[in-house]
Order: sequence, then C-alpha cells, then structure tokens
Amino acid sequence: MSALHYNAMSKNYKIMPFVNANFPTFFALDLKLNTIGVKLDRDSPLPLWAQLLDDLKARIASGEFVSRFPTDKEMIEQYSVSRQTVREAVRRLEQDGVVVRHRGRGTVLTETRFEQQLGTLYSLFRELEKSGRHQSSKVLIQESVRNAELAPMFHLRETDEFFHLERVRYADTLEVAIDNVFIPMKYASPLLDVNFEHTALYDELEKLCHICPTKGEERLSPIILGDTESKLLGTESTLAAYLILRSTFVGDQMLEYRETIIRGDRYCFISSFDTSKPTTSSNISAEIN
Repeated sequence: MSALHYNAMSKNYKIMPFVNANFPTFFALDLKLNTIGVKLDRDSPLPLWAQLLDDLKARIASGEFVSRFPTDKEMIEQYSVSRQTVREAVRRLEQDGVVVRHRGRGTVLTETRFEQQLGTLYSLFRELEKSGRHQSSKVLIQESVRNAELAPMFHLRETDEFFHLERVRYADTLEVAIDNVFIPMKYASPLLDVNFEHTALYDELEKLCHICPTKGEERLSPIILGDTESKLLGTESTLAAYLILRSTFVGDQMLEYRETIIRGDRYCFISSFDTSKPTTSSNISAEIN
C-alpha cells in the first residue's frame, strides 16, 4: 500500500473535478459582481441584517468578491433593504475582521489567503506565525490508538499503537485547516502530555523525542467539503478545499502519516522553477483520475 493512499478521515468530503465554479480563483478579476436580486425572508424572526450577513459570508467563502467588495448602494439595490441594514451587516463583518472600511476607498476584504511554497518540509505553525498571524489550535483528539490499516505502512504489527493528534488550526480567529496526524508511539509517547494549543508538532517532536523528519512526500487534491468538515472550518458545505496527504521519514523509516484539509479560500500553494539549475529531488507530478 502506498504511504499516500490510505485515508484515515471520515470521507465526508468529495474529490473535486479540476474545473469547478465554486473553486476560488484569482482569474476572476474582470468578472462583474452578481447583480441578480436576492430576496431576504421578511417573515423570518431573524433580522434582515443577520440574513444579509449570512449571505455575504457565504458569497465571500465562495470567492465571489475576489476582485472587489460591493458598495453599500449595490447591496441596497440587490437585496432591497435599507442603508441601515447594509451598514449593520458590514459592521459585523468588520467586527469579525473579514472586511475593512476605508474612507474614499469603500469596503475591502482583509487579506486572509496564505501562501505556501511547495517542495519544502514546512510547518503550518511556523508559516502562519511568519505571516504575522497568531496560530492556535483546538485539539479534538490526543490519544494512543491502534490502527490495523496504517500499521503495514510503518512495517508495524496491528497491535502496535500510534500517537494520534487531531486539531482545527486557526490564524488569529480564522479557521484554516483540520489536521490529523499519526506517529508510532515508540517515537512519540512524550507527546501525549503536550499542550498543542499553541506549538508546532515538529518542534515538540524534536525537543521531547529527539527525532525529526529528514524527508517526506505529499499528495495534494482539490475536494468539496462535507458537512462535518464544514462545521469544523466554519463555512458552507459547498466550499472547495485542499486535501493534503503527507508521509515523512527519518532515513528510510516512516515517521509520520498526516491528513490535512485546508480551506481553499484561505490558502494557496506556490511552485517555483529555474531551468538553469539541475533538477532536484522535489518533483511535482499530475495525475489524471
């Protein structure tokens, strides 16, 4: 079994085709904003500003406002609501750090997309902190488990145990990723007592277990989030995301298996190349399924 073909998560998500209208893209800069009238439910006990807020959040999550955020006038016309309703909804977005109002420039989205260079052994914790954001985690699972499907990948017996860590990763208050990690307990037993709310797994692994990855490989696929992942990431179930399967090694010995789901609207991956330099061991390949 390939180290990158096992899937330990619940598979609520769907593998996404290469072209999908819901996938956020930077190539929509010349597209006009959707101006089709949106009807809010005036019989609902939910205030109009709250309904407008929910709809704007859904449109932001889908990548609709990549080029620009609509003006108050456009939203008043589109939703058939008062200026006060629009201002209250936008005020709530600003309060949550989603948008910023500038005098003379209007309302703009805050920068919530993070970049990651491919071909390197990176730490999500370090990359988010490097961007100036406070990285934190909500730990969902931190325990010792047995996994009969994973064991053969590590050349272990079915009765051997793994350190299993599942977290929701945040940049400031923004949900960025769901992380599932499995490491053989023979390497990672001290990690059971670590507080992973604000620390990097590899730092703790090196500090407490005196071991760290020397090489690894990843498989990155676009997916559509399922209900479970959507709730954890605080978004709509139709949002596109990345599924990253990672295996790391110490020499030829497998050290870690990891599955990470990253919100597609908050992360992008960068690959650089230089034809004047010899090819390195970092290869990027495409698969046709």
